[in-house]
Amino acid sequence: MSLDAIAGARSLCSISRLGAPVSGAKYHEGAAAALAEARRAIEALDDGPDGGQSAREALLDVCARWRAQSRTRGRTGPDWIGYLTGGLAALEQMIDNDGGPDALDLRN
Repeated sequence: MSLDAIAGARSLCSISRLGAPVSGAKYHEGAAAALAEARRAIEALDDGPDGGQSAREALLDVCARWRAQSRTRGRTGPDWIGYLTGGLAALEQMIDNDGGPDALDLRN
């Protein structure tokens, strides 16, 4: 099922402000946002002999920023928790299942 079908063509933020339960959807939205941020960070890297290590460092940096967001004032409640948890889980899974430095270089 697509996110559009779940949300009925409305933004998840507007639905959550109405009090509708969307924590599961927010989890997946956070995962998609975090992975998109990770991809942009890796794509911005220069090619070089340490590409895999640089990619790992970029992922760790993105993960650290998401972890810091989880401690930011105002980012509480089930929607924020779902969103940030999904993002962190996706990033941590990517980092933990890297298969070595070269596997993290998405440009390969």
